[in-house]
Amino acid sequence: MLRLQRLRFQFQAIDPIRLPTFSGSAWRGLLGHSLRRSVCVTRAPNCDGCLLRGQCFYSTFFETPAASAQIAKRYSALPHPFVLEPPPAGQREHASGESLALGLTLIGPAGDQLPYLIHALQRAGGIGLGREGGRFRLRQVVQETSLGSDHWQPVFEADSGTLQPLRTAPQVLDPCPEVLVFKLLTPLRIKQRGRYIRATGLSARALLGTLAARVSLLAELYPPEPTVPGLVAPYAGPRTLERGLVHAAIDQVEIQAMQVRWVDWPRYSSRQRTHMQLGGLLGQVRLSGPGIAPLWPLIALGQWLHLGKNTSFGLGRYRVTTAAASQG
Repeated sequence: MLRLQRLRFQFQAIDPIRLPTFSGSAWRGLLGHSLRRSVCVTRAPNCDGCLLRGQCFYSTFFETPAASAQIAKRYSALPHPFVLEPPPAGQREHASGESLALGLTLIGPAGDQLPYLIHALQRAGGIGLGREGGRFRLRQVVQETSLGSDHWQPVFEADSGTLQPLRTAPQVLDPCPEVLVFKLLTPLRIKQRGRYIRATGLSARALLGTLAARVSLLAELYPPEPTVPGLVAPYAGPRTLERGLVHAAIDQVEIQAMQVRWVDWPRYSSRQRTHMQLGGLLGQVRLSGPGIAPLWPLIALGQWLHLGKNTSFGLGRYRVTTAAASQG
């Protein structure tokens, strides 16, 4: 499987902090700014042409250079080796002294660089978050012991400065349901033929094909660890996710019902110095069909990798439940 580490950075607000509705952009921008200040030795205005680009953690984390000339020819932009899980959209106000947390999933070798991320987020607390620049302090980092278990263990305590990272155990899959519900928790942005899919254009092929392509590319960029006994064909190799059995299975899945809506998300890009719209789909999609069974490990894994565009902001986050659980 892909090597994944799910982490939660737990903070305490020093000043009042006010976050936008979707705070992933604010967190990503602050982390990038602080990490660059922490590790960049050249102080160049950008990474283009930098001799150290292939070895610098900031560059590999936020710029993600192509691993080979062949990959560079196929893709104009590559997925970053991390996924943000910012606080839920409803948690916007944090008074002085209150706790807040940032989820971060590290993919492949990015997990070896946790000390840099801890240092960067400690520095970020002094810079401040949100428009008012509310300061915070890092208190603790916890790590999920087994992927998807929701069982967390402390790996870093700010008071002692002790870091003891874990090796995350693989996900233990529940039995495959006959009907499942995709719950889209943050805006889902899937682009086809130059346009973003709206509710009326969403299909099982668009949803699951995009997921298969993302996991396939991540497996190519950050090679999976040795196959875990019991996993099915889609994990046999990086390119099989886009061929053969997976596509055949996707053709045997259909949308039974859906309740989704397009939500606009305005954000300001300090890097590009412009306002941007990063809207996407929210809601839930009910899927059924015999193709779900062979795709089940892929769908379950995708919950921690997110789906579609701008996953490094925390977009495309979803969870799956059985139809019965959703109705309950």
